[in-house]
Amino acid sequence: MAIIAEQDSKYRGITYIQASEPSSPTSGDIWMNAGGSLKIYDGSSWLLWSLNNWPYGYAMGGTTGINLSVIDRITFPFDSGTASHVGNLNQTKNISAGCNSTNYGYSMGGSIISTIDRITFPFDSGTATGVGIISQYNQDPGGCNSSNYGFVMGGGYRSEIERITFPFDSGSTSSVGNLSQSLSPSATCNSTEYGYAIGGRYGVQTVQVTSIIDRITFPFDSGTASHVGNLSQNRSFVNAGCNSSSYGFSLGGHTGVGLISAINRITFPFNSGTSISIGTLSQNVYGQAGCNSTNYGYAMGGYAALGTQNGIERIEFPFDSGASVVVGTLSGIKYNVSGIDGTDFVG
Repeated sequence: MAIIAEQDSKYRGITYIQASEPSSPTSGDIWMNAGGSLKIYDGSSWLLWSLNNWPYGYAMGGTTGINLSVIDRITFPFDSGTASHVGNLNQTKNISAGCNSTNYGYSMGGSIISTIDRITFPFDSGTATGVGIISQYNQDPGGCNSSNYGFVMGGGYRSEIERITFPFDSGSTSSVGNLSQSLSPSATCNSTEYGYAIGGRYGVQTVQVTSIIDRITFPFDSGTASHVGNLSQNRSFVNAGCNSSSYGFSLGGHTGVGLISAINRITFPFNSGTSISIGTLSQNVYGQAGCNSTNYGYAMGGYAALGTQNGIERIEFPFDSGASVVVGTLSGIKYNVSGIDGTDFVG
């Protein structure tokens, strides 16, 4: 097994490298056995795991009324406890566009900031690295990714779509197209072939909330996103978007009149129709961070009727009815948080 020490950073985070099954594992531990297979402990048994999937979700930045730089981390299949404060962004920001490649997570823009911050998985300490800028500051953008590219979608009541090429480590985003209309901010998610922007606000003098669902086809490098359907109702600040391999979810939000708890689902490769309202969060809330493992979707933090929250809620895929379960808390209260994860569903 000595060769492992000579491998690149993909192998960091392995808890055990040994022939026999570890005797006292904890949830989230990773074991490389004598055959070189990787397994992750889910709290009761060892499951086969892929190097394309780091078992962590991150909540980055956000605000309490004062913008934050805190990066919190949960270990999948997170079902209780408190997220770990593992580091900080390069500067404070809220509602940045989050995306990830296999080995890196990115926080792009946000607030009135154009910087792109990068963390290296399995990021567990330190400060994110400033690696570039988006072409112009983009308040409240959405983010998604394919295997090779990360996208900044809308924001600042603009329709522009910008793209970075992984493993982006310097420079500026490229402007590659537009949404079907100006939106800020939307829920975002992606399948293997498509990226989606779901809901949002538009207009400057008179702000209006929309139900629009836009879709781009990877590797999207020019043109206009297709308006492929709608949410079951208008909503914005649906920061908590996540996806399984088959479905995309939007959790909570603001209708322009009040907060809602609704969870909507689209079935990939969603190309027409209306999303289905399939359940609820534990309360009406907006501004949560969204992330997912292969089996669960998470909504973290947010702003509810009683003020800023630190709760973490979980749904189990293929979630088609019921209510999310409160499974823990962030290290502190915050809303307008950006979420990313190390789960790679894209080919």
